[in-house]
Amino acid sequence: MTITVQQIQYTTDPSAWHALARALGLERLPGGDGSWSESVGDGVLAVHRVDSSADERTEITLLADGVEALDLLERTLVGAGATVRRTVLDDIGPLLVVDGPLPMTVTTSSSTNVGSASPLMIMRIRYAADVAAAAAIAEAVGLQRRLASDSGVWTDFTATGGGALALHRADDDSVELSFEYSGDLDALAARLTDAGYEPHIVDEAYNRTLRVARPDGPDLWVNGAQQDLYGYTRSN
Repeated sequence: MTITVQQIQYTTDPSAWHALARALGLERLPGGDGSWSESVGDGVLAVHRVDSSADERTEITLLADGVEALDLLERTLVGAGATVRRTVLDDIGPLLVVDGPLPMTVTTSSSTNVGSASPLMIMRIRYAADVAAAAAIAEAVGLQRRLASDSGVWTDFTATGGGALALHRADDDSVELSFEYSGDLDALAARLTDAGYEPHIVDEAYNRTLRVARPDGPDLWVNGAQQDLYGYTRSN
């Protein structure tokens, strides 16, 4: 079974997100339109049009490589203590809706395992009070634990088909779209500048981070791949 992490960005301005995705180095998949499109790197970024800024958000989605995989994931999630609903959408097909403790959707898609060689990894960040409970669900669906802080504040996971999910301890639950870049961050900043953006790079305790204005909401963060493991443990 192959699982791929997909970030869905709901936006009133899909064309602006398409341009930013292209500037970041993501490859647009054929078959999309002004309402729905997918771009791939290491993982998948989907852009979905909404009519109101009140509906702009980002969501966690996992892509499975077949209905049989979806059936297995449903049984596994229920066995792990997740609250799961199953439905069918006309334009998507069968869909698992996980209400907790790690809210997300799981569906089948031909976009699994299409972009794992890219240096730009889609990394969804889930902020939650109970990181351990969310981590148990992430492992139950086959995500592979990669990096964890000794303090328990941060744990991240990678997917065999591309993409990553990070869990960050916080008082309020929320989801943030972000990326991790394993290439030259300065070269990526130059590429964005050439495309008309104004990125800036800041030093963080773990590495450097590129920030660039996004079409809606706060700056988009592109974290450099973490090399300094002080205070962290790497599993893979």
